[in-house]
Amino acid sequence: MNDYVKQMIIFFIILFSSLPSAQTYWVKYGWQVFESAGDARSQSLGSALATDEGTAISSLFNPASININTKHNLHYTHQSRLGGMISSDLFGIPLKNFKRPLSLIIMHEGIDKIPDTRDMLLDFGLDGVPGSGDIGEGNGLIDEGERLDKEKLSFFTQKQTGFHLSTSWDKGIFSYGIAIKSLFHNLSEYSSAGMGLDIGLLSSLWRDGKVGLLIRDATTSWQVWNNGTVERFKPILIVGFSHQHYFEKPKIQLIGSADFKWDTNGSDKLIKTFNTSNTYTMIGLNIKYNERIELRLGKNQINATTFGVGLSWSDISIDYAFVNEPINSGLGSTHLISLSMNSDFILKYIEKL
Repeated sequence: MNDYVKQMIIFFIILFSSLPSAQTYWVKYGWQVFESAGDARSQSLGSALATDEGTAISSLFNPASININTKHNLHYTHQSRLGGMISSDLFGIPLKNFKRPLSLIIMHEGIDKIPDTRDMLLDFGLDGVPGSGDIGEGNGLIDEGERLDKEKLSFFTQKQTGFHLSTSWDKGIFSYGIAIKSLFHNLSEYSSAGMGLDIGLLSSLWRDGKVGLLIRDATTSWQVWNNGTVERFKPILIVGFSHQHYFEKPKIQLIGSADFKWDTNGSDKLIKTFNTSNTYTMIGLNIKYNERIELRLGKNQINATTFGVGLSWSDISIDYAFVNEPINSGLGSTHLISLSMNSDFILKYIEKL
């Protein structure tokens, strides 16, 4: 039994044994490794990919778009954000030796050396003498005469590891998909395990056009912490449209896409989610030349401008993305590099060794 299976069994034991007495909270944040996940191609298009097909990680944005016959079916992306403070990696691989087509995506995100100042305050009150019970002692505030003990400064890390397993099937003009996802979160001395379900739909309702639908956390997602706390996440609805036009003589293909997202998290009632504070728009434009060179532009859900380029050969493709965070955010810029390869090419190379 591998470690992943063991962790899943432990997760279910913790979940069902702790639910009757656990403190449950509806939260908005927690599955951020899935929210920020993607490759250089998807990020440069503003993540407007509910109708996207043909890549090793398309199922991450809509499980109905799984395609295990993608030529460049092995994928790796490294992402660095906030001036290198946050680093993440993403792997995408097809699973062919099953009755149904399966796509597996593995994500990891980590932040190191986060300052922990919880025990630094010398909370002795105005007289500076511990145990005297004077004004200000033990109130948790830095009062006049109090200070921080730099010797007690410590650091901790935060790590998230996510697994996304999906499959799809066709019926008429529609493609349906479902994805099971899990998240393992470590924050200092605390840890948690979670489970969620995504449902997708994809169809070509007009010539050269597509419509996509994604329901993230369709049954609400759970995150169970080792201290007994249970966090729950409400569904997110994404509707996407795309259209492409091909210019035959210069061999240029234009693909425009737009996704509209409704986030029900952070609202007391579902009806309240359809307001401007919980709705987002993502747009992308992909310009292909001769199926070899791609120029990409977009705007993501936080209105950050995105840009990217891609180069593709018979057995390998390389993509780069630049995400310019909002000017007043102070978050700097994000750079991504992605590599996709043909698994048959790798096997042939190994055989020659």
